[in-house]
Amino acid sequence: MAFRFATGEFFIAMSLSLPVEIQFVLVSSDYATMQAVSSGVKAYGGKFMLLPAAEPAREYLNRRKIDGIFVDMEIPGAIALIESIRKGSSNSKVVIFACGRNSKEYTMTLNAGANFLLRKPLCVDAVMLHITIAKELLVRERRRYFRHAVNLPVVLNVDDVKQRARITNLSEAGMAVHTVSPLKRSAIVEISFDLPLGINITVKGQVAWVNSEGLAGIALQDFAGKAKDFLDSWLTAQEELNWKKPAPEN
Repeated sequence: MAFRFATGEFFIAMSLSLPVEIQFVLVSSDYATMQAVSSGVKAYGGKFMLLPAAEPAREYLNRRKIDGIFVDMEIPGAIALIESIRKGSSNSKVVIFACGRNSKEYTMTLNAGANFLLRKPLCVDAVMLHITIAKELLVRERRRYFRHAVNLPVVLNVDDVKQRARITNLSEAGMAVHTVSPLKRSAIVEISFDLPLGINITVKGQVAWVNSEGLAGIALQDFAGKAKDFLDSWLTAQEELNWKKPAPEN
């Protein structure tokens, strides 16, 4: 769903706590836009990077995972850039903030894949407002891919052959494990482990990658019972422990 908010129309009094390492990219060559987005992002403790044009942005975003992207619609190839982000593998579900002057472009921008529309010239308050509104989407996507470092015992079952291993990191969508017997890429794995609170998680997954050091990445696919709800609750608790304090109100 897209939201259209003109600067100064209203104010939402809402504190925002974002994960410590949250990262935003702005694709723009406009100094005023850079100043507004940079200040708005930094107000919430986020990291900010400026890319001046569509092509270097496309190359960078193909290699790096980003939480939020501001796209200046006045740069050449802005629509094509948004479309390529949505079709890519690294940031296909990233939150995209499109920044433009022409309301006639709104429909085209939304169809390309933008989540939010900001009217130029931008101000810091407008940027902060939209980041606040986007909090749920930002946190949801970060929870999906961000891996929490853990050291948990796990039982892996591949074709009725069981082995004990250790989980080294864990997210909503996957885990990395250290095994004694190497796993085969694309193998289907039955997984059973206990969270620190003693809640058992049983899930099926598929091996996404392996390396020569005995590590393997497993994409989690089919949870038993309420296992996914339990895992989501635990991950949320871990995030809350690492969130920064809300920024002071302006």
